[in-house]
Amino acid sequence: MKKRYTPPLAPTLLEAMRAIGYSFETALADIVDNSIAAAATRVDVMFSAASAAYVAISDNGTGMDAEQVFAAMRHGSRNPQQERHSDDLGRFGLGLKTASLSQCRRMTVVSLSQGQITGAAWDLDDCADWMLLELDSQDIDAVPHVVALQKQKSGTLVVWRNLDRALAGESNSENALMGLMDRARDHLALVFHRFLQGTSPALKITINGLPVRALDPFLMNAKGRQTLPPEMLQVEHDAVRVEAHILPHVSKLSTQEIALAGGEEGLRRNQGFYVYRNRRLITWGTWFRLAKQEEMTKLARVMVDIPNSLDHLWSLDVKKSAAHPPEKVRQGLSRIVERIADRSRRVYTFRGNRGWDTDLVPAWKRLELRDRNVRYEVNRQHDLFGALRKEVPEHAAPLLERFVQMIEESFPFDSVYADMASDRRTAPLDKADEVEDRLLEIAGHLLAVLASSPEARNAMLERLHLLEPFNKHPEMTTKIKEKLR
Repeated sequence: MKKRYTPPLAPTLLEAMRAIGYSFETALADIVDNSIAAAATRVDVMFSAASAAYVAISDNGTGMDAEQVFAAMRHGSRNPQQERHSDDLGRFGLGLKTASLSQCRRMTVVSLSQGQITGAAWDLDDCADWMLLELDSQDIDAVPHVVALQKQKSGTLVVWRNLDRALAGESNSENALMGLMDRARDHLALVFHRFLQGTSPALKITINGLPVRALDPFLMNAKGRQTLPPEMLQVEHDAVRVEAHILPHVSKLSTQEIALAGGEEGLRRNQGFYVYRNRRLITWGTWFRLAKQEEMTKLARVMVDIPNSLDHLWSLDVKKSAAHPPEKVRQGLSRIVERIADRSRRVYTFRGNRGWDTDLVPAWKRLELRDRNVRYEVNRQHDLFGALRKEVPEHAAPLLERFVQMIEESFPFDSVYADMASDRRTAPLDKADEVEDRLLEIAGHLLAVLASSPEARNAMLERLHLLEPFNKHPEMTTKIKEKLR
């Protein structure tokens, strides 16, 4: 048996690799990954749609010397099986080249390190026998934005020119490139939101000088957002961290918060797991077939943090835009996914309430039956119901019970589900002053029943904020407590 050396034809393979599946925004994000791996705190994306259109990505990272530049420009420069630094965002040693050449025919890298500047380029029209173009000083001086790079202590500049695939089929390159950048801005804002919101130090990304604002899918600053305690899933010798968040109902969100969550349509589409690899978002808006996407679970978001040491188990693709959990992780996720989904449903069932607050006295009770169906009953342990029952003559008690049963059996579930799923806001029954008067009247009735026991009356006042409907109006309830003490 003989061995035959059969290297791939450079022009053919490079053209084929352009069809690996990068979109403009995922390609741009791949370049930003390299900047983050180089400890950059600032990444500037610049573009021009003039006759010689280009896209340039510049950072203030550690930069590369000549040897490192040429190694970085080699296809498959790193073995994905090799152990890497825990903060490394790379994997296959292909991202810089495949991402860039998926959008353009000529990609240039210029890097500054320890006062030395090095440049190299891949040109698909001049790449026979894998010949990399090494730039001389005159070539480097002609690269867009290189002057700004030279004024830094260190950093790297990547330039895409001859944007044949990025602008394919477009008659107006300026409008087309503007549209691509608009989508890229949203993509970068989401994928790197934890870096943009960070403090050690925070990453800053700009596009033609305008900052990219973090797009936080968990609405960390929104009032009424609920967070479950994090769980750790052991896989081999590492751990996967899982933390579930339940967004407030859309009726509780401001217009700005709804926009941050991706709009009302985005609320439906973006429920599910958000998988991060070293804080970089990889994939989102999926339950990995562990649950169905439902209207009533669309407020559930689950943050899953995986270390790069488990890449081989997550089927991570070259574009770092898709990942599938291994069986051991799926088993762990499936144990908590139903509980997470149930919390999301409760936000609709009890708007504004913490569905797992054991101290709350709700007006309705949710019962899970043996056949896995559910039933809602009026809470007969509610203090207001108890006060009413004491006022009703004994002979009329059965009639009161029949009336309550009628309410339970005729509850319009279908209509309520349709209204909640469509995000319609509940119209207030009364104006604010009328609501306060009504609550004051209800509180008066509750305390009147306990008039003979000062201790019981004071205890009722102390826990008034835990009763529905008082819990939905905390400020009014505080005022009512002061009036009735």
